[in-house]
Amino acid sequence: MRFAVRYYSRGGSTEKVARAIAREVGERAETTDKGLEKRVDILFIGSGVYKGHIDPHVKSFIQSLDPSKVGKAAFFSTAMLSGGKSDEEVRRLLEEKGITMDTRTFHCHGKFLFFHRGHPDRKDLVDAEIFAKKIGKL
Repeated sequence: MRFAVRYYSRGGSTEKVARAIAREVGERAETTDKGLEKRVDILFIGSGVYKGHIDPHVKSFIQSLDPSKVGKAAFFSTAMLSGGKSDEEVRRLLEEKGITMDTRTFHCHGKFLFFHRGHPDRKDLVDAEIFAKKIGKL
């Protein structure tokens, strides 16, 4: 199977999760600035969640995707509070492109100001690796 991991991270929390997922699937985590060069079976897309929504960089990345290069997508995020309706937002954007999103998603706390210091922590990163393994059926 061919995988790709793309993310946008303002404070570094989403990047940490992206790197854990990428390690598990044997790929490199890249920012959403880098498009897909080759077709992938599974595209992991990560974003911080702000006021219940994904980062505009991630939204633009999804809107720029070539559906012929993506078998399916899997979403992960970090947030101070909850993921809000970010799953629904990503699913809708992907559906508009004709790309299926896996029903399984991964969310964990991210550090924001004085909140959730130390997150994502080791347990969060192990959980992200488990998520990647389940999605990729490695």
